[in-house]
This record gives sequence, structure tokens and C-alpha cells, in this order.
Amino acid sequence: MKGLFTLISYLSWIAIILLAVMNLHGTTQLDLVSAQAAAFMAEKLHLTVAASAFNIKTPVLYVVLFALGEVAGLCYLMPLCMSMQEKTKAYRRELEKGSVTNSTSSSKIEVLENKIQVLEKALDDALKKQK
Repeated sequence: MKGLFTLISYLSWIAIILLAVMNLHGTTQLDLVSAQAAAFMAEKLHLTVAASAFNIKTPVLYVVLFALGEVAGLCYLMPLCMSMQEKTKAYRRELEKGSVTNSTSSSKIEVLENKIQVLEKALDDALKKQK
């Protein structure tokens, strides 16, 4: 499943790069503050803000927006991944604790069996001496 998502990510990057190459000579105008927003701020908020815009090459815009989307996705999923890792570590500790308890129990059983064998042999020897 991890490989599938990695493949989808690589294919997405390839698609974005192809779109960028196809629009290599295009530009996009981005308005930081539009003329309407500047007028609104001057009228309602009594702020003097100059309308500003800048042109950016479209391929650069595609790549930047896609990269920002990937970063946003990683930031969104990172807490989930971290909690899953913590739960996995806790589960492993539980399993190790259970296996240690099982091995301790089996060791105690072996010691008791050995003691029983020693006592049986001692009893047999004592019975043979009385005869």
C-alpha cells in the first residue's frame, strides 16, 4: 500500500511537470490586493493600501502550488502516523511483556517438575532402604 501511494505521488509530480512544460511561456497575474479591495479598505477601514499584483510564470505557479499541497497533506497526516507508531510500540512492549511472563511461567514449571523428580527419587530410595 505504501508503494502504491508513493507511485501515485510520483505520477502526480510527473503530471504537474508536464503541465508546467506545456505552459512554459505563459504567465499568471496574482493580485495581492485588488483595486476593489484597496477601495473597500480606504472607504470602510480608512486604510490606504495600494493595489498590488505581480506576474508569475505559470509553470512555477503549478509546481509551487503542488508542492504546498504535498506539504499540507504531510502535515495533516503526520499526527496520525505518529500516533500509529506510538500504538505499535506499546503493542510490541505488551507482546514482549507477555512473552517474558510466559517464559517465566514455563521456567517455574520446569523447576517444579525437577523438584518433583528429585523428591520421587528420594522417596524411592527411602522405600528401598526400609525393605
